[in-house]
Amino acid sequence: MGRYRSGQSGEAAGRIERSSPAGSAVVLTVGIDATVSETVESELDGVEVMTAQSVGDALETIKSEPVDCVSGASDLGEEDGVELAKRVRNRHPGLPFVLVDVDGDTQVGAEAINAGVDGYASLRDDGAEAVAARIAATLTRHRSHVTRGQLDGIKQAVEHAADAIVVTDPDGIIEYVNPAFEELTGYDRTEAVGQNPRILKSGEQSQAYYERMWDALLDGEVWEEEIVNRTKSGDRYVAHQTIAPVTGVDGSVEKFVAVQRDVTEHRRFESQIEASEATLSQLYDTTFDADTPIETKLQRVLEIGATNLGHPVGYVTRIEDGNQEILASVGSNDYIEAGAEDPLERTYCRKTIDAEGPLVVGDASAEGWEDDPAFERFNLRCYLGAEIRIDGETYGTLCFGGEEPRERAVLEIQQSTVKTLARWIGYEIGRHRYERTLERKNERLEKFASVISHDLRNPLHVARARLELARETGDDAHFEPIERAHGRMESIIEDTLTLTREGKLVTDVSSVSLDAIATDCWERVETDGATLETTGDTEVQADPDKLRHIFENLFRNSVEHGAGASGTVTVTVGPTDSGFYVADDGVGIPETQREQVFEQGYSDGDGTGFGLAIVETIARAHGWSVTVTESRDGGARFEFAVDGQGTTGRPPLQ
Repeated sequence: MGRYRSGQSGEAAGRIERSSPAGSAVVLTVGIDATVSETVESELDGVEVMTAQSVGDALETIKSEPVDCVSGASDLGEEDGVELAKRVRNRHPGLPFVLVDVDGDTQVGAEAINAGVDGYASLRDDGAEAVAARIAATLTRHRSHVTRGQLDGIKQAVEHAADAIVVTDPDGIIEYVNPAFEELTGYDRTEAVGQNPRILKSGEQSQAYYERMWDALLDGEVWEEEIVNRTKSGDRYVAHQTIAPVTGVDGSVEKFVAVQRDVTEHRRFESQIEASEATLSQLYDTTFDADTPIETKLQRVLEIGATNLGHPVGYVTRIEDGNQEILASVGSNDYIEAGAEDPLERTYCRKTIDAEGPLVVGDASAEGWEDDPAFERFNLRCYLGAEIRIDGETYGTLCFGGEEPRERAVLEIQQSTVKTLARWIGYEIGRHRYERTLERKNERLEKFASVISHDLRNPLHVARARLELARETGDDAHFEPIERAHGRMESIIEDTLTLTREGKLVTDVSSVSLDAIATDCWERVETDGATLETTGDTEVQADPDKLRHIFENLFRNSVEHGAGASGTVTVTVGPTDSGFYVADDGVGIPETQREQVFEQGYSDGDGTGFGLAIVETIARAHGWSVTVTESRDGGARFEFAVDGQGTTGRPPLQ
């Protein structure tokens, strides 16, 4: 029972305040005595009564409030109840109207019938209880009328609904399913009707879940939650499900209506986004550890990506000279292992580096890859690869894939994550390369400083000792060793300056005659009876001054260290297919020491140890390579590949 609140002053509407049970109805009484309205409210369980005193007030209330039935007095002052019924019918055709004769005028009943009202009661003849009974009967009839009269239209709408709709009886037995249900679950209508919805049970939800659901529904609540169901074929799907109880006038549950919307793909996409977030979060942890070796980091990135993104195989490649080399890999594939090499033309990577963004292959068999050499070689039906770039140049690729197809939509969601991983790998490899270069430079600098300090310290000690003896004895014979020591230090300093200055990349070159510059340099060196021979001439594109340093250092090296038992040496200069050579017929350089001769400070005698280091530095500054081998006569032979394509030795300066 509710508590009646009398109408406000003037013509404002009043309301019977109550806690409305499920299936309650709202009745608006217009111009009816308050005691009658109270009787209606008390007689009809589950009915909420609102009151109005005028036609205008009533129409405004109907417009703004949810009203299930209007009951108007026959006499409303300026207008009567019949006129109100007509106006309600015109504006709200589906709203039932009960006319209450307050004066006992038989003419009113006839007018009410002509006006098409849904119910009529005489307050004078039958009393307030009869008015309440007529209102209750009208409500019941109206609801039944709506079910029968509008069922065809409602059914048509439900039949064409995109969401699966199920109607059950109070015990949960299926009475109706729409075509969307058949399509979603695989159950034909004839198979579903008469069954319990538990035919869709997947086992994902516990018994406690279903108990909570039934408790809520039987209490008249609407149940809304995502659920994992199972189709007739056994496939699982995720549905956003809403179940609402349909109650009668007395509040009892008559049916349940369930609406299921398939959100499987949506949840799958969400899970991929979450996987991408997890991947990048774990990537940050990997990046943060600066002490981890680059090889370990690459392996870790592949493990993170393959696990979170759901790919059986992952690998990082380096592309160079038309070949693909796999640097690191995860997963099981006979042809995808660290160290494996393949021609680029038979790899997925050839298309990856040509694509504007990451390359996506959902099903190679269905996307024209059947005869492609990459598919024949690696057998990856799904593939997702991104280019790795360092300093604006292609370095290699980051790739994920598997031997089973995957939906392109899922792979497309993963594109940005794989692209980010590829960028990170490019950054890490570039940083590692820079750090290694810096370490080598520091090592060379440290060794350079050590050699310089050592070589300068020896002649300095000699000079100091001789100077002290000269002071003590006054013997002028000590000054000559002092002078030689100073000359030695001057040579070391001069060679050091040359080594540091000549390392810059040469950009200003001109055409230089090999024969002419070799002859000119020979005349600048103390040859002590040695002989120069030239076997031909060619034009070399070089910086003439720097090229002179090469020849002068090589000539001095041959004269000072190459002479054999005869005490003399013949030096030969000539062109080769790729550049030129300088050779001698001296004692040569042992094969085990040929790599060391270009190191700073290497010397087998009284030299500074920088001569051949200067030679290599100037060569690399030109973009050339230089190698040392044995000459035809058993001496030393230095070969220069001026196009930078020497078969051995160190690469050109980068």
